[in-house]
Amino acid sequence: MEVGGLVAYAFKTIFGNPDIMAIMLTWTIFITLVLVIYRIYEDLS
Repeated sequence: MEVGGLVAYAFKTIFGNPDIMAIMLTWTIFITLVLVIYRIYEDLS
């Protein structure tokens, strides 16, 4: 199996699992919100 096939397999394993997708999406939104709120707080103070 070449590297491309290995990467495709890893993506299928990770992103084919709805639970992992939900967890990653939740974390992404959470971290984005935290960073945005921090920047707004920094600009206001």
